[in-house]
Amino acid sequence: MADEEKTQAAPAADEGPKLTAREIDKMNVPKLKEAALAYKGRISGVHGMDKAQLARALKEINGIPLQEPKRASKIDRTAVKQKIKNLKKARAQHVESKNGLQLGRVRKRIKALKRRLVRSA
Repeated sequence: MADEEKTQAAPAADEGPKLTAREIDKMNVPKLKEAALAYKGRISGVHGMDKAQLARALKEINGIPLQEPKRASKIDRTAVKQKIKNLKKARAQHVESKNGLQLGRVRKRIKALKRRLVRSA
């Protein structure tokens, strides 16, 4: 009878720790590897994984839905980069013609477009 209780308790110990998404995200790589190894064979190749792969595997085992990162905005990055390139050509022309007013406007526009790219990344 005592042997039956031990065999029933053993699978629960093999499952590994129950972790939340927040705990997994806050762990460093050695802690993630330790947690993954606690699942005893349910995660293979633990030592060759990086942090993102370990976190993903642990979330899958714990039944945590995987959320893909959302883009901040849906701007056309290639079009914005092309605008910056064209404005840089215009800037060079204004420097040669010594047109300070237009030069200032073009520089501000370039700076604004660059900020837009950074914020959308």
